[in-house]
Amino acid sequence: MTYPVPTNVRDVNFTELMSRILGLLTAKEKDIIERRFAIKAPKKETLDRIGRSYSITRERVRQIEAVAIQKLARISQDPSMQLVHNLARGILKDNGAVMVETKLIEAMIELMGEGKQLNPNSLKFALRVSRHLNKQDKNQFYRAFWFTEDFRLQDLRELMREITDILDSEKKVMSFEEVYERIESDHNAKAVESVMHVDWNFMVLKDGRYGLKSWRFLNPRSIKDCIIILLNRHKKPMHFRDILTCLLKEFPKRKRVTLQACHNELIRHDDFVLLGRGTYGLKEWNMSAGTVCDLIVSVFKDNRFEPMRRKDIIEKVLDRREVRLGTISLNLQKYPFFRRVGRAVYEYVESIDNRKRIKYSNLS
Repeated sequence: MTYPVPTNVRDVNFTELMSRILGLLTAKEKDIIERRFAIKAPKKETLDRIGRSYSITRERVRQIEAVAIQKLARISQDPSMQLVHNLARGILKDNGAVMVETKLIEAMIELMGEGKQLNPNSLKFALRVSRHLNKQDKNQFYRAFWFTEDFRLQDLRELMREITDILDSEKKVMSFEEVYERIESDHNAKAVESVMHVDWNFMVLKDGRYGLKSWRFLNPRSIKDCIIILLNRHKKPMHFRDILTCLLKEFPKRKRVTLQACHNELIRHDDFVLLGRGTYGLKEWNMSAGTVCDLIVSVFKDNRFEPMRRKDIIEKVLDRREVRLGTISLNLQKYPFFRRVGRAVYEYVESIDNRKRIKYSNLS
C-alpha cells in the first residue's frame, strides 16, 4: 500500500473503543446493533428474529438500527475512531476509491495488528458510522463493497460494462494485464482490479486469470457442462464410467449423479461423439463416431464400396481418428465382411454385415 498508514493506528485498543462507542446508545439500540452486526456472535440475526424477541415489527427494528447508526455518526468524534476511519479511507484511495468488503477488512486487520484478534464484524460496523465512507450491501449484482464519498457509482457501472465487453468479445479467460491493456476509459490499474472483485459476474481462477461467471465452461450449470469441461481438461476420449468417476471427484457438488444419468447425457447431446465401446469424445475434436470397425466401413463408403489396399484403408482411418495400426489390421482380419480379395487388398461385403449398430459414421 502506498498510502501512508495513520500514525498510532496500531496503538488503538479496538475492543475498548467499541465498548465506549456502543455505550453511547440506549440498551435496546445497543442490543439490536450487536445482534444485527454479529458483534458478539458469529452470525448476524434477521430483522424478523430480533423483532419477535421485542414484540415489534421488522420495520421498527430497521428504524431503530438506522437511528443508532445516525446517532453515532453525529456524536462519535473519538480520536481512535477517526484513526480507524482514516486508515480505511487510505486503503480505499490506494485501491481506486472502491474495494470489496472482505479485502478491505483483511487489509485493515493486517495494518492494525493481526495479533490483536480483531473482530471483522466490529470493524465493519465501525466503518458504518463514518460520514466519509459509503457501503453497497451485497445483492444479486455485486459483492458487498465500500467506496469513498468522492467516488461515482456510475463510473463503477460503466467500467464493469467495459470489462464485461472485453471478456465477452474474447470468449476466453484472460490475465489482468491482458484485460487492462484493452481498457479505454481513464482508470488506474488498482481501480480496475478492485472493480473486477466487486462484480459477481467476474470469476477469478486459481491461476489469477479472469473470466465471466456466465460462461458454462467455467461455471457449469448441468451434467453436460461438467462433462465438456472434463473432456477438455483431460484432452482425450474417455469411457463413460471413467467420466463419471472424474465427475464425482472433480465436481463434488454433483455427488448424486448416477452412472445412468451420466450416460444419458452423453447419448442425448450432439456435443459428444461415441467413439466405440462406451468411449466418448467431443464433436469439436472432429473425430468420427463409431468403433474402428465403423470407421473402416465409412472409408469403404466414401470409396463407393470399391476394393481398397490395406495401406489406403489405414491412411483414411487415421485421417478420421488417432488409432493404433494394429487395431485397424485386427479389425480387417476379425470381421468376415472385410474380405481379402488380393495381396493386402480388401473389399466390404455389406450383405453379410449383420451387426446391430450404426454401420458407419454420419460425421465422416
